Amino acid sequence: MNLSDIAKARHTLNFNGTWQFRLDLEPDEHIAQKILPPSQCENTSWETIQIPGSWEEQGYGEEPEYERLDTWTKIREYEGSAWYAQDVHIPSDDPGCQYVFRLEGVRWTTDLWMNGHYAGQQDSLVNQQKWNVTSLVKQGEVNRVEMRVDNTMKLPLAGSHIHSLHTATAWGGITGGVYLDCLPPCRLETLRIQPDAEHGTILVGCTVSAPASKADRAVQLHVDIQHPDGTWLDRYSSHVKLEARPPTDPSSVGSTECQAVIDHWRLELGAEKSVARWSDESPKMYKAVVRLFDGERELDQVEQTFGVRSLVADGKQLKLNGTPVYLRGYVDCCIFPLTGYPVWDKAHYIRQFRVARSYGFNHVRLHGWSAPEPFWDAADEEGMLVQAELPHWSRFFEKSDQSAPAEVLTYLTQELDGLLLSLHRHPSFVMFSMGNELIGANGHPELNAWVSRAKEMDPTRLYTDNTGFGQLPAQGREGDYYIQSLNWHPPLESAYSAVPDTTLDYHAVTRLAEHPVIGHEHAQYTMYVRPQERDKYTGVLRPSWLLPIEESLTRKGMMADLEHFQQASGTHLVRSLKEAMERIRRTPDATGVQLLDIRDFPGQGHATTGILDVFWDDKGITTPEEFMQFNSDVVVLLSCKERTFYAGESIDVDVRISHYGKVPLENVSIHWKLISDEVVHTEGEWRTGDIQCGSVISMGSIVATAPREGAAAFRIEAELRSGDSDIHATNVWHGWSFPLYQSHPGSNRIWNTVVELQPFLGEAHNDRVDHIDGFRLLKHGKIDLVIAQSLTPNVVDYVVNGGTVWLQPIAEGLYDSVETKYLPVFWNYLMFATQPGATMGMYLRDQVPLLGSFPHDGASDWHWYHLVNGTPAICLDTLPGVEPLIEVVDHFHRAKRLAYAFEATIGKGKILVSSLPFTNLSLMKRPEASYLFQEILAYLHGDHFQPESSISVAQLLGIAKLQTIQFTL
Repeated sequence: MNLSDIAKARHTLNFNGTWQFRLDLEPDEHIAQKILPPSQCENTSWETIQIPGSWEEQGYGEEPEYERLDTWTKIREYEGSAWYAQDVHIPSDDPGCQYVFRLEGVRWTTDLWMNGHYAGQQDSLVNQQKWNVTSLVKQGEVNRVEMRVDNTMKLPLAGSHIHSLHTATAWGGITGGVYLDCLPPCRLETLRIQPDAEHGTILVGCTVSAPASKADRAVQLHVDIQHPDGTWLDRYSSHVKLEARPPTDPSSVGSTECQAVIDHWRLELGAEKSVARWSDESPKMYKAVVRLFDGERELDQVEQTFGVRSLVADGKQLKLNGTPVYLRGYVDCCIFPLTGYPVWDKAHYIRQFRVARSYGFNHVRLHGWSAPEPFWDAADEEGMLVQAELPHWSRFFEKSDQSAPAEVLTYLTQELDGLLLSLHRHPSFVMFSMGNELIGANGHPELNAWVSRAKEMDPTRLYTDNTGFGQLPAQGREGDYYIQSLNWHPPLESAYSAVPDTTLDYHAVTRLAEHPVIGHEHAQYTMYVRPQERDKYTGVLRPSWLLPIEESLTRKGMMADLEHFQQASGTHLVRSLKEAMERIRRTPDATGVQLLDIRDFPGQGHATTGILDVFWDDKGITTPEEFMQFNSDVVVLLSCKERTFYAGESIDVDVRISHYGKVPLENVSIHWKLISDEVVHTEGEWRTGDIQCGSVISMGSIVATAPREGAAAFRIEAELRSGDSDIHATNVWHGWSFPLYQSHPGSNRIWNTVVELQPFLGEAHNDRVDHIDGFRLLKHGKIDLVIAQSLTPNVVDYVVNGGTVWLQPIAEGLYDSVETKYLPVFWNYLMFATQPGATMGMYLRDQVPLLGSFPHDGASDWHWYHLVNGTPAICLDTLPGVEPLIEVVDHFHRAKRLAYAFEATIGKGKILVSSLPFTNLSLMKRPEASYLFQEILAYLHGDHFQPESSISVAQLLGIAKLQTIQFTL
């Protein structure tokens, strides 16, 4: 037992440590009042356990029989009830004091006995569990404490991330601690400090409780306030008269008969020095010490920290302390890979917030849960703007004419009330949602009732009916703001959440609301799995999804490519994410974004969406400096409808600034450079004047010329400066240029059977595939290359006898082709198996002679978009030894060996098979498509076309479908 300052008027007994423990292995078939504690049973055997801690991490439970493939698996697990017991000495104190027994971090129902007497049941999941045990405590003696904790699901709310199998798991135990608060007879029963940032004041509300014998007496209330700079303001004092009256707060401890209520006592903060306001950039905290005196004798003392800040919805903007703020947010899905439950460690949360802030984030949404107290203390200190939620992800509110179960409403109302009371002192707590993805197209009256209830309890926060679902314009919905999917909400589609056109935004959705709109679970692009993280799982969880994936990759001989796939797909993820994030910043009336996630998600098939792993560690796919270019308070946005140009073509790039800093930018100038091969080709600058906070405005255009020589990758770097040298923001926009198409000089030696390619093949012999006579072609030696879209018997005959063929089949002409899209897998294949294009971009080796001088850096980039979006990939699983020339990275669950192009010898001849859409005449008018076609033609006519792998006719016929031809008899 630890005693926290017994000399104070109030103190806390810390009962953390070793407790007697036993699992309740008998089925629970009786209600709590009929359960007998172990002290009233015979032959009770005990083991031991530590509080705080879960059952599983201390060796209790059984190894699961079921190995989960779509999420992690615990080393052991137990679902049911368990008993805790301890003999604790409670020192003698004032006979009139009150005792409150308190548990933190319990999942989730607890029955308590004190000295053999039943104290009742508590069932809060996200709030402290409390019992008034004043009448049961024996002062100056050893007291027997017995608790029965039950972690079974009593309500149909298993979807909440605080206890779903895919996130915080079905944990059991007491993870936060066990305490006994000793409160003085005359005490501060409640204390509420409500800052008024506009006027630089605080409103103090409190209730003083005392025994009935103190009625009609006056006591003194003193308030001392410490400024964030460490100095103390002058003391505020007041006399309050105790009156005989029932408690005003029905949830208050004890049933005292004498109270004094102070409601909205306004205290000035700026009389002696300027008011320090709390914000995401300057999280300054005050401390108030409230003392209760009777003459010279101190009766009670309470300390409370607070921050002076306001957050309001003003039209479509959120304003923090009167200045527009943009929420650069991520979703916290209650993922704790070592414990399987939310940890009670402030240092843990400080680290995660500092990591998040290093990448530019100032906002976090708690997905279907609210975090422990150390989280909120850390968020206050680090300046995070937090949205909490009720702990459920349920389907009870999808139909507005159907009510949710009464027991669910009662439980969640209790949780709502408790959270609003406990979180009020935290300035980081700014927003609250009634749960995740709850409604159909329209709202639900019971959710609206919760919103109204919350506003009445604490009008200093913003509320919404649910996160993510419902349509705009809002029908039958109450909320200060809306969180809508910008990927899925009509008229937008997730398949086009990022495209090469960098002028697009999400105004089609945000225009439908009059309140602020935040992007829900944005992007959700994924990369390849990372088995190297296995060794980090040293706690109660193991990444059981990895074993079948690694087995599949090993059997298919793909483990050697793992690092390449990780880097290429990770690069692709970041590039896609950059455009999706910038698209929101280009939207003038968007209020913010909530990315899902900046960490990988362990469940639902393992969603590798993070730039960090689940341990908050860097995955090596981007840097904080790169990420903050598009995720900071001020962002330079470079907008152009195209990414690819013809050599020497004019480029017009609009420069926009999204400014959500705290002060206007004065005397702004834009400086830019166009760079190719690390050579500055051209540069410029201009001054634009001042930029007001909360604006997304065009600052003018960069007019440049694409590189004139050859094919080139180039970038435009732009800086926003304020004054002469102060750089406020930088960003980079990538483009590519290609020479106009020139017909290959050897086109007269090509037999072309594809009508759409005729404009690009000059003097080629254009004829039907039926007319190919391989014997004559080889005998006369006038044709070097046959281009065909269909594989026919005479084409096979020609190549086997020594001919060269470029086969360009469409999806219908391939066996086992895989549909692809440019963007990576959305969220996870196992959860969204029917999504189009479930692949993860391309991996290109350093030397790919097929591509000639077509620029690339080994991974997907935007100049490939039109070439590969919707293009079928060729499955090479039946061609062992054949290496892809343009490799497509399949998702890691299926792990097919895929390609957009491969080559091989067959018989005496050579064949190139590619699925790139060169037969699309409109596409071939694009500079990148026609140039790549030209480079591949040059490759096929050159000395480098010497395939190293050989395939049989049967293997070829297993890849491409054989088409019949009309024979001439």
